[in-house]
Amino acid sequence: MQLTRFTDYSIRVLVYLAQHPDEWVTIRQISDDYAISRNHLMKVASFLGNHGYLRSQRGPGGGIRLKTEPADIILADVIVDAEGDMTLLECMDGAVTDINSPQSRLRGVLTNAVQAFVDVLGSHTLEDLLSPRPAISEPIRKASVAR
Repeated sequence: MQLTRFTDYSIRVLVYLAQHPDEWVTIRQISDDYAISRNHLMKVASFLGNHGYLRSQRGPGGGIRLKTEPADIILADVIVDAEGDMTLLECMDGAVTDINSPQSRLRGVLTNAVQAFVDVLGSHTLEDLLSPRPAISEPIRKASVAR
């Protein structure tokens, strides 16, 4: 599973704003620091504003900033909002009606996997990404394939 670039940029914008809590940040600043297109960031900022993650102020001295504290922004919420449909395969859409079919069993496995992914993200906030603590967990190694 791979998150979209839009989700990546959404998280980057939130992290950037959390690192600059007492200032109005411009899209230009974020674009320059992360080398991301301003057009993409405008869409991301609009999305984040519409979903209540940030607020904006027009005019000189304006920009964007977090609407709530980083501890109140749950990563699962941001990712699910940005990703929308988290269906991994067509078989997860409920079209298979035979509950004993391999497709139905695969749907159950994949649904549980996505739910576990969301559950882990639901236990972490934006603040967790900012703290200088050691890594939250070890990276997951790819499963080996027997040949």
